[in-house]
Amino acid sequence: MSASVTGYDIREIVIPDLDDSQLEPIVAASNRIRAERRPRAVDLSTQEYRIFTTSPGSVRWHYVVSGEHGPAAYLNLRYPDDGTNPSLLQVSIGVLPEHRRKGIATALLGRAVRSARELGRITLAGEMFDTVPAAASFVEAIGARKTLDLHHNVVEIADLDLELLQRWQREGPDRAPGYSVTVVEGMYPDDLLEGMAHLYLVLERDAPMPEGWEPRNWTGGFLESWLGNFLKGAELITAIVIEDRSGAPAGMSQLGRRHSDDTTWFVTTTMVDPDHRGRALGKWVKAASCLRATEIWPGAKWMETGNAFTNEPMLAINHAMGFRHEFTMSEVELGVDDAEAYLASKSG
Repeated sequence: MSASVTGYDIREIVIPDLDDSQLEPIVAASNRIRAERRPRAVDLSTQEYRIFTTSPGSVRWHYVVSGEHGPAAYLNLRYPDDGTNPSLLQVSIGVLPEHRRKGIATALLGRAVRSARELGRITLAGEMFDTVPAAASFVEAIGARKTLDLHHNVVEIADLDLELLQRWQREGPDRAPGYSVTVVEGMYPDDLLEGMAHLYLVLERDAPMPEGWEPRNWTGGFLESWLGNFLKGAELITAIVIEDRSGAPAGMSQLGRRHSDDTTWFVTTTMVDPDHRGRALGKWVKAASCLRATEIWPGAKWMETGNAFTNEPMLAINHAMGFRHEFTMSEVELGVDDAEAYLASKSG
């Protein structure tokens, strides 16, 4: 694609086709943008960037904007590869601070609109962080609307109340007779894959999501592929609550730690199937995963998690554990027709 901003070139890249020397400057620019959004962020390695940007489950395109001194911005486009959410195109735009207010984001929005038209998709879905005021200004200018606020919370691991977690774990069997908890490191056992896939479907189905969002068609085979890719760049601990009568998973709490960052544990999810709620299972699995992490991942400083502001039960657990708000990520949407109208106003 030819340049559409004076002094810059916009080109499509295929990440698996790039060697490390070609990818490293792109990763460096992406890490700078990521650090502005997430102030404690530890840089992704080139290998981690490859892993996390080519995860199974999505059809993806990647664009890089380059100036005189290297990468200045990026555009990532994706949509689910299983036929769900056929009207949506997910869009991620990032521009380095010194290259803003030069029309780059607008040019990338134009590229996203063209892709959406080619694909027959009518809505662009993206995200913004309250740590980047320029993003809020751009979202307001183009007329996008917020659909969901996700609050990122953090606690210092040294401040965790281990006695509280041990009590939650100790009280679990009495509060929930007929259930047990097993803790898995890495890939799930084969006999639990289908049941865990069902939990992921329930998680997406019941979690606060933008209006009209459809959950993925999770299967054991896809979960094994998706998780296997993720484990190339991170370690995982998953506490799984099992209903003893059926042997089926009823909930989980999962912690991760990136291979290149031993300072931080991140909570990927804590959830309980609605059919099994009301038994304090969330506390039990949360405690089990955290206590295992203290045993096998020593020396970390932070544990971080994200929650929708409407998820009151999980917020209550996290507040009891000492989590505090750090920043907010908001999901936003913009109709393709409205985006085209904005672009027309800028070109006119």
